[in-house]
This record gives sequence, structure tokens and C-alpha cells, in this order.
Amino acid sequence: MGDKQVYTTDVAKQTDGGAVGQSTDRSARRPQGVHEQPAIERHELPGTIPVGAYHEYYHGGRWDAIDAPLSETGRLDRLAADEWLVYDVDIGEPGPYDLTLRIAATDNSGGGHVGVVVDDQPLRRVEFDSTGGWHSWEDVQTTVELPAGLHTVRLGVFEGGWKLGRLAFR
Repeated sequence: MGDKQVYTTDVAKQTDGGAVGQSTDRSARRPQGVHEQPAIERHELPGTIPVGAYHEYYHGGRWDAIDAPLSETGRLDRLAADEWLVYDVDIGEPGPYDLTLRIAATDNSGGGHVGVVVDDQPLRRVEFDSTGGWHSWEDVQTTVELPAGLHTVRLGVFEGGWKLGRLAFR
């Protein structure tokens, strides 16, 4: 069946004491289970990005039979630990941006943790609680410092069991 992909994570400390993981194995960026959408255009920031408008989504092969883009209304859009989403962006101005994640999580899942990485530089780790159900959407907000120009934004799921509807940078 082949060797299972193995990769390690470094932890970078943030100034507020939080930590964000960063892959140290460059070959791990395209392990089995990556869904690509090469036709997706870069997203201009500030702006809002629907969850399914990613360039790459690593799902560990969980959805091989249904390998379709995520959507806010999808049945199988629950994110699991160790998954990640990559969005290509064009950032108009450098500086602090308010990042709002639209999430839904049942009481059984207890919430989640997600890391925000820009061009392999960990920026922020965001934690949130349950929203009360798969259709009970709430906004989780944080601030990230973004450089101007063409970049990639990666959301890395540290603790899964929740859904993402969209992300907005303002």
C-alpha cells in the first residue's frame, strides 16, 4: 500500500504566548489526500473568502470518494485535526487586519483550534468554543499582521470537529 506520509511540526511562540505549528518537511506539502483547485483565482484582501474557494485542501484521504470543494452548507464539511486549507491572496496594503472566521461546532466537539500561517510564517493560533450545533454559526475574531503583495494563507487545523463557512480579512 505504500508508506504513510510522515511530517513534523515546529512550534513558533507568539508574542501573546500562543503557539502556531509550522511544517518542517517541505515534501509534506502534497501528501496523499490533497484536493487542488488550480482554477481558483487569487482573493483580494481586504475581502471575504468562502471556505470552498481554497487552492489546496489537505484532508488526509478522508473524502477520497467524494473529493469535492467544501461549502458552508455541505454535509461532510467537518474539519478534522491535521487538515489544512491554502488560499492564494493579493494583499492591498500591509498592516494589521481583523480576521473573522465563520464557524459552527456541536457541543460534543467542544470547539476547536486553528493556526493561521502566511507564506510559511506562523502568525496566530485561534481557539474557540462550541457554537451549539452544526447550523449555529458564530464569528470568531482575531488580528493578524499581513504583508502587501501576492501570498498564501494557510489555515492549519490543530483540533477538529467543527465547520468553517468563510474567512474575512478587514
